[in-house]
Amino acid sequence: MNPLIYGYVRALPGLGSQEIDRLRGDIAAFALRQGFALPEVFIEHSWTRVSAWKALVAACRWTRTRDVVVPSWQHLNTQYSLSTAAQQTLQDAIRGQVWFASAVIRFGEAS
Repeated sequence: MNPLIYGYVRALPGLGSQEIDRLRGDIAAFALRQGFALPEVFIEHSWTRVSAWKALVAACRWTRTRDVVVPSWQHLNTQYSLSTAAQQTLQDAIRGQVWFASAVIRFGEAS
């Protein structure tokens, strides 16, 4: 059985539902390439909220999952230094690793 990894996407301003679906697909492809089983991708539908973040941490703790993948660092915070702090906070909360499916996020790009 492959180890579990959960996904997390923050619906940043400018991201439509098609882009969110594409990001969900990117996360699924990343999990498959890396040998993980992906039971769920948590979507933060409002970038000012943290309900999906809290549900993600709870799911990781419940299933003892130590890995989370996000599309890019911008999905933790749009300011790099704060994103790094959020990454460390999440890693501490799950006692594990945060992975990035890609290094760059592109808004408004045709699929």
